[in-house]
Amino acid sequence: MKKSKLESLLNEYKKYMDLMNYIETSHKINMNDFVVLNCIHEHCTKEKMLMQPFLKIATDAFELSRTKVLASIRKLVSQERVSKVRSNTDERKVYLFMDESNIEKLNAMLNDIDKYLEK
Repeated sequence: MKKSKLESLLNEYKKYMDLMNYIETSHKINMNDFVVLNCIHEHCTKEKMLMQPFLKIATDAFELSRTKVLASIRKLVSQERVSKVRSNTDERKVYLFMDESNIEKLNAMLNDIDKYLEK
């Protein structure tokens, strides 16, 4: 590898690490949480989605283990970035969704990250 390509690669890595550090310190989520949050926003905003199909989507799309996805979901629910509710008819069924307050928090976080990237 040429020295210029190596320097470019290392520079991109440094930018990535700076961004991840900023997100972790200012928003208290890691990259796995961020990816899962985005996936929930894509699939669970218009209507509630059962946890099991969502886990299948997230594990397949991002090659994350089921355990990591569940840990991220628990963290996001405890931070009130995502909502979940049990079915009235079958308590084993858990639905994920994003209500208006969750979407507002996500948009505020994305705007903050965008401002950071513009620096």
